[in-house]
Amino acid sequence: MTTSFILHTILALLLLVLPFGALYLLDRPSIKPLAMALIKGFVQLLLFSLIAWGVYHIENIWLSIGWLLVMSVWAGFLVTSKCKIAIQKYLFSTCAGLFVGVLLIGLWLLVAVLPIEQMTARWFVPVMAVLLGHSASMQVRGLGHFVGMLQRNRGQYDFMLGNGATQWQALMPFMRSSLLAILSPTIANLSALALAALPLLFCGMLLGGFAPINAFAVMVYAVLGCIASSVLSLGITVVIIKFFNLLSA
Repeated sequence: MTTSFILHTILALLLLVLPFGALYLLDRPSIKPLAMALIKGFVQLLLFSLIAWGVYHIENIWLSIGWLLVMSVWAGFLVTSKCKIAIQKYLFSTCAGLFVGVLLIGLWLLVAVLPIEQMTARWFVPVMAVLLGHSASMQVRGLGHFVGMLQRNRGQYDFMLGNGATQWQALMPFMRSSLLAILSPTIANLSALALAALPLLFCGMLLGGFAPINAFAVMVYAVLGCIASSVLSLGITVVIIKFFNLLSA
């Protein structure tokens, strides 16, 4: 850690004067929650960076998959917590759905879509991280909507089963509702894709040496992969929930 690095870090932290100053003037009780959220976020980011550095340094495909598995378990725990559903009941299905869905779509991008000669950790980690982050945020909407709708409309589900419908047929309205819960925000955000994605991905790739047309192509691939992985992860999660009969009251 050099003196220059410490200086730049201090200068970056000075930017917090603006939000904390505004809260001090307008809403002082919110200062502590913001400070705690920043500390937790920085600690998680540091741990993620150290783990990612280790995966990069060792360069082993099985270690990279193990990293994705650990991150999927962590993401699944966060999803079930935010959905406010029984963790011990839905954690496995959520983690498995995220892991398998992200891994399949990520491998498709790495092997068949992206113009890379070899699938290394340099590509595996960022691609899987982008897919996992988006899929987890959409899983909060989709799984929460699915479980919540089923709990509120249990009578409709039991009525359809009692009248000869299969379990899949009885689940269809709830699956449709959960699918729309993850796709509706995506559809709404696509119109503002340039404003949302340019600062985070496009400019980052330009700074990393990508040509503009290549940065545009990779950005499009990432968006399409995020949409596909979120749908596939939710579908796998629902299938596992049904397979293990977790829908019983």
